[in-house]
Amino acid sequence: MTLEVYRGDTMQLTIRLTNGGEPFTPTDEKVVFTVGRYKEVQFSLEADGEGVVRIPHEQTNALTPGEYKFDVRVYDGAKTLVATPVVGTLRVLEVVNHDLL
Repeated sequence: MTLEVYRGDTMQLTIRLTNGGEPFTPTDEKVVFTVGRYKEVQFSLEADGEGVVRIPHEQTNALTPGEYKFDVRVYDGAKTLVATPVVGTLRVLEVVNHDLL
């Protein structure tokens, strides 16, 4: 899976997980979206109760254009890793102008 975002843009992802083909709605579990490069974490954000991860423009603006890896992990209430159901590539695209006119 590949996601693309322009550097400096906000991004919103809705994560829908299943367990045995049935929708999985976390109760005590936490769903965490993490972006990294060369095994160095750039940022991690927790999904809200609806499975939405909001990535503010400050996060994408801090990234150098190029490819990063991401994963979605599920942790239990004791912060123990339960599963890594999604992995992929986040492609940060260059923009021409960051300044307002």
